[in-house]
Amino acid sequence: MDKILVVSNSGDFSPIAYKMLLENTDISIYIHSPIYQKCYNGILPKVKLSNLRKAVKAASIIIFDMNKSNGNTKEDRALLRLFKCSVKSAGVFGPVADKIRSAGKTVIGCTAWTEELEMDRYKGEQLAKKIGIKLPTTYGFKSLSKGINFLKQHTNTMWVFKPDNNKDLDLTYVEHFPGELIQKMSYEYKSRLGGQIEYILQEKVDGIEISTEGWFNGNEFTNFNHTLENKKMMSGDLGLSIGSQSNLVWVKKNMNGLLVEEIKKLAPYLKKSGYVGPIDINSIVDKNGIPYYLEITSRAGYDALQNLLNLLNTKISDFFTNGFQGKFFNGYSASERITIPPFPYMNRKLLRDFAKGVLVSGDLSNMFLEDILLDNGQIRCSGADGIIGACVARNMDTIKVWDGVYNNIGKLRISSDLQYRTDARNKITKRLIKLQKLGVIYG
Repeated sequence: MDKILVVSNSGDFSPIAYKMLLENTDISIYIHSPIYQKCYNGILPKVKLSNLRKAVKAASIIIFDMNKSNGNTKEDRALLRLFKCSVKSAGVFGPVADKIRSAGKTVIGCTAWTEELEMDRYKGEQLAKKIGIKLPTTYGFKSLSKGINFLKQHTNTMWVFKPDNNKDLDLTYVEHFPGELIQKMSYEYKSRLGGQIEYILQEKVDGIEISTEGWFNGNEFTNFNHTLENKKMMSGDLGLSIGSQSNLVWVKKNMNGLLVEEIKKLAPYLKKSGYVGPIDINSIVDKNGIPYYLEITSRAGYDALQNLLNLLNTKISDFFTNGFQGKFFNGYSASERITIPPFPYMNRKLLRDFAKGVLVSGDLSNMFLEDILLDNGQIRCSGADGIIGACVARNMDTIKVWDGVYNNIGKLRISSDLQYRTDARNKITKRLIKLQKLGVIYG
């Protein structure tokens, strides 16, 4: 039996690891961020930093679920030193993954090169150009003041603010009216970020946002899938962008359609870097069916992957140990992220007072649970961030799949006020129909 070790920052892969544990997979996890280290206590076998090199040596497969910039924290420095990597590296997990890979281990997710692609938006854009994807008009800045001066001279255009290095998700901001970002950057962002920050200002493109993901086994792509998501937390696209609130995922039945040929062109770059795993390109499709590049992601985490695995008709562990080969159910998987107050705010006192210890019970079979631990035989919220997890369902029909999600949410018994969207069925189905009429997605 393969022995699998997960290297994670905040435990994004924990829900999947738990499902694999239920399949009798030999799996353990190292969680890097101190905030999340209590998550899954009593549920998953945990590895401490002091034992990580020994765990890597014993594992046959190591899965990295995150790309992480070097924050120069004591944890970042300790991890880099442990694997004899430079503490001045731009990224943390990429250099470590490369060092493990160079020792002959099978590593899924993360190389220094792919980590840099996600953290440095400019480099991601240059790669997108090389493989033939159009880009919105984009300008890069290293100070808020220069961006503000630029916006004052371009008030006839709507802009999007996107920070480098995976900053807080709500910092990515799309203007609702011309000139809005001038005010936001002059006051809120200046207070939160200071004057110096690397970011881009991108001309807003009207269209439908969709992700196209391919799974690369080291030589070729084995599967492709699409994701439509609601990024805003509240119904009606209100509230903060939290990255992944509602998701609709389906596996392509053929290797054609939106961005498939372009992603295939990444194979030589991925092979050269040693990367194995998912590579996702997020794009926005305009009224003429032309996709514009938004960002590239290469990591085995987040709700879209949980939905993809919900479509598997084989063991999850087999998918990861057999080069991402597997049988999939026809149709769609959908999910709603279930959170409790004070999410999305990471106030430690509020989390301790309102989230920590909340009982999580009921029918949990359709949940990919996240911020939990086992306490005296009961599953409770650990109080790390208040994200209980993603509630999933699958169905051949794009309407009935959402009925399944909301029906499964009704089976939960969580001792708090639940937060989730109720409009995903209509919002996402309309987008899917428009994309199908444009002829850019099929199969």
